[in-house]
Amino acid sequence: MSFFSGVYQINVRVKEIKKAVEWYEEILGSRVLKDYGKTVVLQHDRGVPVCLIEKPPHIELPDNLDGTHPVFSVFPTSVEDCRAALIECGVEVLEGGSKGHFKFRDLDDNLLEAYLPGLYEEARFKPYR
Repeated sequence: MSFFSGVYQINVRVKEIKKAVEWYEEILGSRVLKDYGKTVVLQHDRGVPVCLIEKPPHIELPDNLDGTHPVFSVFPTSVEDCRAALIECGVEVLEGGSKGHFKFRDLDDNLLEAYLPGLYEEARFKPYR
């Protein structure tokens, strides 16, 4: 029996909250749900909220290339357009991944991922299950 009903939110540490909120709004299309000053909760039309938290200046941001990171759902017809639009906006899109998902970085170098729901149910991804 689980005590959990799902993921409540994803926390992302950022250097400057105002610049980060602007980036998530303009580049990813997020909208502000709540603004607490140094903590801002964002969301898309549906899905798990992303909580941006301004880090204290003495704390380093981790390089989480293989660790925990937010994963954003992408529409099946929009995967390549999404990748192209991010690149056009100057976003660092990392090479690798397969058609249907890719990783990229925000302005604070946090790792993010675009993912096409249902992708890993395909036979070609059986070794990863």
